[in-house]
Amino acid sequence: MKKHFIFLYLLIGSFACQAQLVSSYSNEFLNIGVGARAMGMSKSVSSFITGVEAGYWNPAGVISVQDYEFAAMHNSLYSGIGSYDYFGAALPIERDDIAMSVSVIRLGVDNILNTTNLIDNNGNINYNNITTFSSADIAAVLSIAKSFPNLHLNVGVNGKIIRRNIGDFATGHGFGFDIGAQYQYQNIKMGLMLRDVTTTFTAWNVDDAIFQDIANAQTTADGQNQEEPEKYEVTLPKFQLGFSYFKQFNEKYSLLSALDLIGRFTETNDIVSTSFMSFSPNLGFELAYKDRTYFRAGVGNIQKEIDFDNTESTSVEPSIGIGIRLKKVYIDYALTNVGASSGINYSNVFSIRVQLNEMR
Repeated sequence: MKKHFIFLYLLIGSFACQAQLVSSYSNEFLNIGVGARAMGMSKSVSSFITGVEAGYWNPAGVISVQDYEFAAMHNSLYSGIGSYDYFGAALPIERDDIAMSVSVIRLGVDNILNTTNLIDNNGNINYNNITTFSSADIAAVLSIAKSFPNLHLNVGVNGKIIRRNIGDFATGHGFGFDIGAQYQYQNIKMGLMLRDVTTTFTAWNVDDAIFQDIANAQTTADGQNQEEPEKYEVTLPKFQLGFSYFKQFNEKYSLLSALDLIGRFTETNDIVSTSFMSFSPNLGFELAYKDRTYFRAGVGNIQKEIDFDNTESTSVEPSIGIGIRLKKVYIDYALTNVGASSGINYSNVFSIRVQLNEMR
């Protein structure tokens, strides 16, 4: 039953998001995030993130890679109905000067029941007509980072290719660019990430025959659910501005504190919202013991909500996580809200990151 509703949601939602060329919330799967460390700190990592995972959060941080570096993450969504996966690889081109990474992200729901032909033209139910299909959003991201040591500045650029499909019903292809920068002054770091900086363009190809079958199955009246959606959509730019401070208490304990302002150039339900831009502050903390074990906590996605009685309230999403380091193998876990804003869909996120410079 759940998969029936997911099918309808995906199909109708995809068509609706194409209804206008500019869409504030297209390609939302690219805003979920990667890595349990970042998720445990409520995504407040743009100023200090380094290594292969920086290819997603801020490509400027990829410059820290000294040898081959790999990362992977898996998250099972909605009791196993959906899955969100990430794999990344990075290497230096010239150590401490130029580095690159490749990231692949997939959000998918498989084995969805297709019941569009369950009832034939004569009104008879035929269960043999039920088939299955998959809906998947996939992105490949190439990151290039460059260091400017005299300025204490690193910069990076992402180029991304996107493929989205809803079975045989519709297929979308898109491309876009991100830019990022990180600056350090003593123990203070600053970061800026601009996603879809040139806007991200996606072109959709909708199977006309299948669309007409679905439209006519609802009603044969003219002008009712039979208007074919737009074939193109543009994703507007988003930003993430971060600050972090590192404090070493003694030989055993240290604390990393971070604040990120995550927003869009449009009006939303974020706690700070104007017609020009909206953003929500995300806070994150990481307490380290001997730089081998880590406890993390964060709070983010602060939203204004209107209840049924028209009263306004504020929602907040906390997250926690832990991590361990075994030489150059980092294993992280986070309990966080992945890809939802209802506050109830908390997920267990696991990730691993491997650096080869000390493992040869």
